[in-house]
Formats: sequence, structure tokens, C-alpha cells
Amino acid sequence: MAEPTPFRLSQLFSQLIGRKVVFTQTTAALESKIRQMYGIYTVPPHEVAIVVKADLPLLGSLAGVLVGLPDSAVKDHLRANPVEELLRDAIYEVFNIASAAIFTEGRAVFTKMVSDPTCIDGNAEKALKKPDRRNYFNVTVDGYQGGKFTILSQSLPVRVVNP
Repeated sequence: MAEPTPFRLSQLFSQLIGRKVVFTQTTAALESKIRQMYGIYTVPPHEVAIVVKADLPLLGSLAGVLVGLPDSAVKDHLRANPVEELLRDAIYEVFNIASAAIFTEGRAVFTKMVSDPTCIDGNAEKALKKPDRRNYFNVTVDGYQGGKFTILSQSLPVRVVNP
């Protein structure tokens, strides 16, 4: 399975929001106190799961640009718990658009977004707790807050061809 690339992710999100977004590959970092959001995807027909775990301030920045909010207003909106509908809907759209770049060998289908990892079950829970593949990125967004963006996934089943 080909890995998602920083270039492809940067290009997708820069085009989406009309600002420079830079994804830089990194290694795993210690867990932080920053609120997280989780995007759950499946890859048909195998129903392999992919989980994107991202810092809420980063998602808020991407979503805020989409709806025309300045960085200071995004910060104010993100203080609400749960996240206000305007940003929540835009974050949902950010996760949906991300499906085009997080999986490079077919089509990943965005199925849901959660803020509590205990709400993740099935194959997505397996991908979250014991992923076969891990991709870690630091992300910057021109004029807005950046953050961490992690892609955790299961491997696709291997096809065995009889000789």
C-alpha cells in the first residue's frame, strides 16, 4: 500500500482553502493535552479501516478558513464544548475532502467523525489501537494555527495468486 505523501496532502488542503498549507512528515510524538478529533474511513470492498487523528485547533483553522472566520474567531469558537455547529459542519467537510489524499490506492469513504476515541469501534478501533501503518505529520496553515495530523490504518488483504 502506497503511503500518503506530504506533497499530496499539502496540495489538496492548499487548494481547498486557498492558503498555503504545509504537511511535514515526522515521527510519533508524545500524547498532548490538545483536544483531538477523529475521522473514520473505510476502504471498500475490503472494509479496511483508516483513522485520522488530528488536533482540534488545526481542524478548526482549516474549517475556519472555509467559512471565512479569522484565526481569533476560530479560537473563540473552539472553546465551546461540543464544537459549535458552524465549525463542526466545516470540520466534517475537511475530513470528507481528506479522503482523497489519505489513501492512495483506491477510494477511502469517510463514514463518521468523533471527538471521543471510546466511540470508535470495529475495524476502526483496531486501526486506532494497533495500526498496521502510521503516518505522522506536523501541519502549518498560513495565518492560522497548525497542529498534528496522524493517519492510522489497517493493511489491505493480500491477494494470493495460484501459480
